[in-house]
Amino acid sequence: MHLYHLALDDTDSLKMGCTTYVGAMILKELIKSAKFVDYPNLIRLNPNIPWKSRGNAAVCLRFQSNLRASDILDLAIGMTNRFRDQYDEKNQPGIALHEGEVPEELKRFGRRALYEVIDLGDAMRIADSYNIKYHMIKGGRGLIGAIAAIGNTLEEDHTFEIIAYRGIDKQNVARDVNYDSVAEMSKRTHPMTFNNIDVDSKRLLITPHGPDPILFGIRGEDPETLVRALKMVKFSGAEFWVIYRSNQGTDAHVSLSMKIKDLKPYYAATIEGRVASNPFTIAGGHVIFNLSDGESSIDVAAYEPSGGLRKVISALIPGDQILVAGGVRLDEEQGNRMTFNLEKLQILKLIYERRRNPICTSCHKRMKSEGKNKGYQCKKCGLKLASPEREVLNRNCSEGIYLPPPRSMRHLAKPLQRHRLEKESWNRKVGTITENVRSPSLP
Repeated sequence: MHLYHLALDDTDSLKMGCTTYVGAMILKELIKSAKFVDYPNLIRLNPNIPWKSRGNAAVCLRFQSNLRASDILDLAIGMTNRFRDQYDEKNQPGIALHEGEVPEELKRFGRRALYEVIDLGDAMRIADSYNIKYHMIKGGRGLIGAIAAIGNTLEEDHTFEIIAYRGIDKQNVARDVNYDSVAEMSKRTHPMTFNNIDVDSKRLLITPHGPDPILFGIRGEDPETLVRALKMVKFSGAEFWVIYRSNQGTDAHVSLSMKIKDLKPYYAATIEGRVASNPFTIAGGHVIFNLSDGESSIDVAAYEPSGGLRKVISALIPGDQILVAGGVRLDEEQGNRMTFNLEKLQILKLIYERRRNPICTSCHKRMKSEGKNKGYQCKKCGLKLASPEREVLNRNCSEGIYLPPPRSMRHLAKPLQRHRLEKESWNRKVGTITENVRSPSLP
């Protein structure tokens, strides 16, 4: 039997479709004769790319089969053409098929696609170098994600998602998923599932909002918990479910620490530095501050959807040492000036004491410094003092990790509850991948 890695990306549009659904329909055909060596992989890519697909997700199927490569590729092309939005001008599907083990260069390409901007030519060069068969529809930009999905083998931290699908003919119908049952499921499976609901807004997070075949998806730490969780949810309209192994909820896109001077538009990264200006709020409720790493500086923005995270940021003062994770935005209205969009804040060290020039005991005016380690002198009366004034600060924040509310977190962002649940490897056990939903849970 041959080992194959079949991947696809950019099959959806804002009006219809879903790349995971196309992947699921291909899977349902292949599973009749192929042996899957992994759960289907759901790979989220750099979320800062302006021309990304709706969810910026690629799918890779890894399996052993006696089928010819040409037949597998034809199957994938046929399914993609059947279920993609053929009238949308923006989607540019890409399909790739690699035979054999995944080489290291391909794995590096997969990692780069999480935080860099990659050119289609780079993807084609990699494909040609390793005899990867591929098919591009229209511009074929989805080939970048397809090649990256093959290379992203999820050898370290990963999560799982069980997605319940409805019929393609029902993708414009309102979803019927009971909130209270999801809230109860979330409570009973915590911390092994995550981001099921947003408590503050009472919003369901397992249901997408667009017109697509997904009814809902539950994310968590292992397949067994997800199957159990799905059975707790009251819903109607699902036809079958598929379990994916994924990089969602892992912070994989911000695993690269960068200097500010090395940042480029649309990159994702983590930066360590010191707050260089007092945060201020602009129209719309967005909070801005300047961050310096000692060599360069950049404005960091926490937008209104960041919720209570903005209050923490507003309590920062110059000198506080922090880590910020997020992506680089290019502001065309400000002459293509780069701004760092904040997704995650870690306060490493707060300033609890501030030194200031002392006040003259005679004139009650602020004294002038005579130079480093030379003390202070009053300009008016000539009084000299050796030491600065020390002001003890009462801080309204503390050291630790801060995130926006679940409703505003990106797919790749790691929830607080996943800290200390990270995986160092995968046990390579593949259980039930897909199953039909025998009956709806709601009348």
